[in-house]
Amino acid sequence: MNLYLSPQEIDDLCTPLTQRAAQKRFIEKVLGIPVAGRRPDGVPIVGRAAAEERLKQKEAAAAQSRGFNWRK
Repeated sequence: MNLYLSPQEIDDLCTPLTQRAAQKRFIEKVLGIPVAGRRPDGVPIVGRAAAEERLKQKEAAAAQSRGFNWRK
């Protein structure tokens, strides 16, 4: 397992976006994951641990906000 996300994983994470600069902005601003830099081919360098932690937090927040809370 690599320390950084592969280009295929970056593409999957930013599905409709194909330009590398747009992917970098999406990852930093929308997902809130820090980007360590860029590879020579332009692919953003994203740490696997940071990405998994942030995406796990987003999933937990989305699960809590689903549906109507009948207890209140």
